[in-house]
Amino acid sequence: MGNLNLTQTSLAIELSERDWLKLAKSGQYPKPRWMLNDSIEDDEWHIARSGFDIPSSPPYKRESYRILSFHKEIALSELLTNAQNSELLHDLKISFLYLSFSDAVSRPQRFSEIFNSIISLIRHANELRSNQDKPIIRHLNMISFTDTNEYLKSFGVNDEHFSHVLKTSSQQKNNLSKKDWQKIQSELSITTREVISLQSKLKSYLSNKTKNKASHYTSEYLNASKPFFDVEIDLRPRETTISNEILKLELLYTSRVIQKHSFNHSPRELFSDGHSILDSLNPPKKTKLIPAHIALHAMSNALYFVRKFGSELRGYVNLLWAAEKNTIDVLKISPSRIFRNTKVIREHAFANTRMPDTLRELKITTWEYKEAFDKLNHNWTRNNLSVEAAILLYVASMWILLASFTSARRQSLNTLKRNCFRLSPIDGLFDITLRIPKSSERFELEDVHRPIPDLIFDYGIEFSLFVTQLEERQGYIFNEDEVYLFGKILSLNSSSSFNHANHHIETKDFYRYPLSGDSIYKALCFFQDWSQSPLIENKRWYPAPHQFRRLFAVLYFNFSDDNGLEELSWFMGHSSLEQTFHYAEISPSDEWLEEAEIAIARIGSSLHKQLQADDAITEIVNQAKNSTETVAVLEPLIKQMINEHKQKTGKEVRFKKIDGKDIFFYFCSPGR
Repeated sequence: MGNLNLTQTSLAIELSERDWLKLAKSGQYPKPRWMLNDSIEDDEWHIARSGFDIPSSPPYKRESYRILSFHKEIALSELLTNAQNSELLHDLKISFLYLSFSDAVSRPQRFSEIFNSIISLIRHANELRSNQDKPIIRHLNMISFTDTNEYLKSFGVNDEHFSHVLKTSSQQKNNLSKKDWQKIQSELSITTREVISLQSKLKSYLSNKTKNKASHYTSEYLNASKPFFDVEIDLRPRETTISNEILKLELLYTSRVIQKHSFNHSPRELFSDGHSILDSLNPPKKTKLIPAHIALHAMSNALYFVRKFGSELRGYVNLLWAAEKNTIDVLKISPSRIFRNTKVIREHAFANTRMPDTLRELKITTWEYKEAFDKLNHNWTRNNLSVEAAILLYVASMWILLASFTSARRQSLNTLKRNCFRLSPIDGLFDITLRIPKSSERFELEDVHRPIPDLIFDYGIEFSLFVTQLEERQGYIFNEDEVYLFGKILSLNSSSSFNHANHHIETKDFYRYPLSGDSIYKALCFFQDWSQSPLIENKRWYPAPHQFRRLFAVLYFNFSDDNGLEELSWFMGHSSLEQTFHYAEISPSDEWLEEAEIAIARIGSSLHKQLQADDAITEIVNQAKNSTETVAVLEPLIKQMINEHKQKTGKEVRFKKIDGKDIFFYFCSPGR
């Protein structure tokens, strides 16, 4: 690559703008480390998943990456990867590389979101152009202000369109998948993007009237945790959605320096946060807070389950496994006929294995259900648990306890390693090792230690032994630092998988990976129904994993007499005070000077956040924005200018909460 000055870092290659222009002329671009496919010229990029260690060499397992496919339709019967669109495809690829190497995008998986928005914009514009007999978009510089404007407006839904589809939906029992959407699109003369918006609003509306479905499980009641759908408000585009779309399209403008046919307008400058082009937007909504009595009921039942049944369940499964082996001998089943006699073997083993007295309270009546899980009556299930259903309850119990006592994000819980329970190297007390995003390499996670109660530590060790036993029962032997606490072996079918027919078992890397988010949610929904969580107006609260995190923040701060904000921010792994304020919903009085300055710089450099500050801080931010538009440069520049102002005036940064939600930053003299 000639005389390019390339500085290799652990994540990528840092290039100056001049270097990028040289690269554009040479047509040769470096391949980032997060890209697991062979070449940037490939029409499918394999992007490393957050939280999964990247092997040093191929082959890479499918679970370790996400696929970004460029085989997307940009017009009727026309793909981005068609020869006539090669320059458009090339400009998009090098834009993503530029955004990665310049650190404008720190999480590579976000490129899928950015790409989908760009393709959605192009397709929406091309459908409108085709209706008007205008040439379709084949280069980025063909995307006009009007195209972007109409695209952002398409996120709203017309009330007449909504009512029209809703009437026909009632005739099909509100099953949106059975509708002829091509016919509806033609009848209403709307674009594909407008159909997607319409489907999304209908789904949200109908979700208030239908029971939860998660991985082949249907909840017993309607979900009380879902927000009410107000047609007068919720048909509008969401403010956060429009803001995010503008931000993603702005990144395309940011990378224009490397594009052959440059995207030629700044969505941020033209549309701000969307209010300038849309009459009204649906304001942001916080994650609903679990009512205290619901949360305490879940935690109490989870504690009871792991304390009373955890170790007994592990011993019982081991007895059943031994009984299966014995049944094969007793019934004289030949190796060639073992697999086809699986049900006979299990029924015989279950009937001839004494259940521990402690487990009788669970009312386990079978090894596995003969019918699909989602077809069983909920009340019947409570009195007729299968062993594999009991395992699912064990999974939910452990998840609820860890979520409640660690305030961890779903990803951090999902990527807990089997050996996550450790004695603290600092004080010898009990720790859990969580994995959170690295600040420098956001597609990887780093280990952090957080304290947990000794009881939760003990229950966690027992649970990890149980999971390991299930794997060993199948013949899968792994190092505990290579597999996950909530491993795939815990899924409803895998936990009772039958393998006695195999004398030489081939190791499957499938079991090296954690349960899916849908499987975890199924376990939580099943647990709430089984434990008969209290009803709220004849609905049941089926908590999303993230709701435990928010509850922890509110309870922690209030129980610490309003003095625990700094500890809470550290415990939750927040990068700034703003996040902690959002979760804990409190008015801080601590003088977090450095954190306040970091928050000002970040909000000030944001494309879609409004900074609340005094005149001095506002002037600093405006001066910085006038000198550069590059976000990566803007944030450190604001920090530098704040420091210069402090040195010049002797003042310090302070902050307070206003209007119950926003943080107001201001300068004042020390000691005030």
